[in-house]
Amino acid sequence: MKELKELKDEVSNNKKTSLNKENLLKYIVLFSVVTLATLLIPTCGVLKSQAVTVGLVAATTFATIDMVYPHNVYINGFHY
Repeated sequence: MKELKELKDEVSNNKKTSLNKENLLKYIVLFSVVTLATLLIPTCGVLKSQAVTVGLVAATTFATIDMVYPHNVYINGFHY
């Protein structure tokens, strides 16, 4: 049975996170597009703060779905 200190060291070594620049760029582009669309499309006036809020909600939702949704890569054909 492992000691608690060994388990703590093992967990702390596995918590290294790296920032994926491609995904970050994808979220920033989505945020920008939704914010601009919210400002430009409606015929009635929309406050900038409301447009930014809508953009943040859209980008956050997309990022959450992108992180949670499983990415399956099938190398040798389709698997059932």
